[in-house]
Amino acid sequence: MGYVKFLGTAGARFVVARQLRFSAGTWIELAGTQLLLDPGPGTLLRARRSRPPLDPAKLAAILLSHKHLDHSTDVNVMVEAMTDGGYKRRGELLAPTDALEGDDPVVLRYVRPFLDRIETWNGEHEICGVRIRPVPHAHGTVEAYGLVLDSAEGRVGFVTDCRFDSGLAAHYAGCHLLVLNVVLKDWKPEIDHLSLPQAGEIIAAVRPNLAVLTHFGTTMLRANPRLLAAGLAESLGIPVIAASDGLTVEAAEWGGSRLSAAGEQADNGGGGGR
Repeated sequence: MGYVKFLGTAGARFVVARQLRFSAGTWIELAGTQLLLDPGPGTLLRARRSRPPLDPAKLAAILLSHKHLDHSTDVNVMVEAMTDGGYKRRGELLAPTDALEGDDPVVLRYVRPFLDRIETWNGEHEICGVRIRPVPHAHGTVEAYGLVLDSAEGRVGFVTDCRFDSGLAAHYAGCHLLVLNVVLKDWKPEIDHLSLPQAGEIIAAVRPNLAVLTHFGTTMLRANPRLLAAGLAESLGIPVIAASDGLTVEAAEWGGSRLSAAGEQADNGGGGGR
C-alpha cells in the first residue's frame, strides 16, 4: 500500500536554522516505487531513525523541486546512500537545470556517475509505474516546480514553494491527495511563498479527497498548524490536516487503496476501474 511520509515539516530559513521542526524531505511510496522529494538538512538521519527505518538503497529516484538549501542540502549524501557509497550504480535524479548547471549547482559532480540517470524537469517522466508531471512555479530567482504523481493508487500533488497564482490550481486538478507548502499564516506580497488563505483557495478549487499542509514558517507555527488546518477543513468542507514530523499518510486516507483495488478488479475483468 502506498504512503507519503513527512520526515520533516520545517519551512523557510528561520525554522530550519533553529530546527523548530525537522527539515528532512518527504518519502513517497506509490505502486511499490519509493521516491524522495526535496532532501533538506537531516534527511539521511531522519530516514535511518524512522520507525521502521527507511532504506535509501530502495529508492528508485530523488526528486528536487528547486535548489534552495532547505530542499537540497542532503541530495549528495542521499545519492551516496542510495548507491551504497557509489559502489552500486543505480537510481535516478530529477532536478531543475540550475541545480545541475551554472555558477551554483547543488548536485556535486563527483556523485553524478553513481546514478543510472539524471534528468531535468522537461516534460513528463515515468519511473517504475509512477508518472511524474512537473508544474512550473514562480519562486524568486530559482527554477522551481511543483509535482503531480499518477499511479494505480491515485493522483498525488505537491504544491511546493511558489508565489500564488490564480491559475495554479488548474495544474493540480484531479488530485486525490494534495500536499501544500504553507510557510505564511498571512499573505505578504514581498515573499514568494503560499499563505494559509491562498492554500485554502487552491484546495477549494482542486477539492482533493485529502489536503495536507506542511513546510511551516514561524507565523504558522505560532498559530498552531493543527488548529489552522481544522479551521480550513470546517470552512471548506474538505478534509485538511497539518503534517507533523514523522507523519505517515496512507493511501487509504486519500482513497488510494480503493482506487488500486478498482484497477485490479478491472484488470481481472471486474466491473471496477477509474
